[in-house]
Amino acid sequence: MDNKGVEWDDIQSGNWNVAKPYTQDKILKWLVLIDDYQTIATFGFSKIESDVFINNENLKNTSRLHAMKRLIHSIVSLIRNTKFAVKKNDMKSFEDHTKRLLLVEKSLYKLREEKKRGNKITELGINEKLFDLMMKEISEIIDDINQKLNDADLIFTHTEDIDPKKIKEGYIEKYINRG
Repeated sequence: MDNKGVEWDDIQSGNWNVAKPYTQDKILKWLVLIDDYQTIATFGFSKIESDVFINNENLKNTSRLHAMKRLIHSIVSLIRNTKFAVKKNDMKSFEDHTKRLLLVEKSLYKLREEKKRGNKITELGINEKLFDLMMKEISEIIDDINQKLNDADLIFTHTEDIDPKKIKEGYIEKYINRG
């Protein structure tokens, strides 16, 4: 067995810290997907070129409906992956958000407005009024989750402002006056 590339210091140092890969795979990935799916659910496509060049409304609306389902799945996954790290009083709201999102997901079929010729769907529309209500609620949930994740230092780490010049002056003063 070839041991080239193995960092023995990491292996021998005791407990492994998987914080960085965990946050990238289990938090950051879902935050990015949530934004992507929200864009697709709203517009039907992620790139503006598609808005211009793809004129098939059925394709666009199918994409929007699938994106809405994936959006909800992504938010629930983010909650599941971060619930343990938020403040205790925020865990309850995360559970409430999950329950609410699962109820919204069960109602997604109500968004479909189909026109059929026989058994074949000829036109797929979306109930835009209901869509807007669902998206408004989902957006509020996303905002609340982001705020709670940030409060738990999972997005931006809250640190004190450090002034290196003051620290240096403090060391100089301490060194000079230690006599």
